[in-house]
Amino acid sequence: MKCRELAELLVDYISGELPPEYLEKIKEHLGECPPCERYIETYRMTIKLTKKLPCAHMPQEMKERLWAVLCEGKSEEEEGRKEC
Repeated sequence: MKCRELAELLVDYISGELPPEYLEKIKEHLGECPPCERYIETYRMTIKLTKKLPCAHMPQEMKERLWAVLCEGKSEEEEGRKEC
């Protein structure tokens, strides 16, 4: 496995969603590649710190703009729903 391949599988690796054969390749690579090992630790730390951030309320104007984008392209029938 090369560093680029590991980076492409990073999210699935961290979330535990990789098949066993990939896990073995990644573990082997990490044992031989200190930069990738540090990269994964940094990624994990980023997730951990981000989860500690306080939840901020979204301003009403931003909510309205977001819903407008999400609902764009919906049929007129669907636009009558409460969600959009």
